[in-house]
Amino acid sequence: MIDILNVVNIGLWRPVFFFCCQTAAVCQYARDKGEVPVSFQIPLYPMLDCEDTDSSRDNHAHGWNTEKNHWGWRWYLRDLYGTKQVPPYASPSHAADYRGLPPCYTYVEDGEPFYDETITYVRNLKEAGVDAAVDIFHGNTHGFDFMFWTKNAKEARQKLIRAAEKYMA
Repeated sequence: MIDILNVVNIGLWRPVFFFCCQTAAVCQYARDKGEVPVSFQIPLYPMLDCEDTDSSRDNHAHGWNTEKNHWGWRWYLRDLYGTKQVPPYASPSHAADYRGLPPCYTYVEDGEPFYDETITYVRNLKEAGVDAAVDIFHGNTHGFDFMFWTKNAKEARQKLIRAAEKYMA
């Protein structure tokens, strides 16, 4: 049986994290601890900002909206919800330093609640010198890529596969 930790430690394999909404926090933590190398990140529908953004405020998108977003943050942050004590590992948009994070690829629909925070995250990565890209699709469905029969989902899946091939090469 292969010991995955030994494979990682001797550099034969670099793990890839597909944590969807928690990708950014996990990557920040992995970078800060320096124990597990991450090849690249795919923050799909990332909950990055515990405060409302222009796209998450008063949003009535399909699947996830303002009401569900507030519920999710209240449940996740508990007593920290609505305070200024929320740490960056809990709300990655609070991070001050994006340098040294792994390359990033993601996509988002322009009417979904996480649109602004996704765009901001990718911009912050680029400004820190991290290879990062986002594809924007027109629509307002959170989780649109699960509707595999739609044009947006098919195109998003192909772009995700290309990004994975690029960073796993």
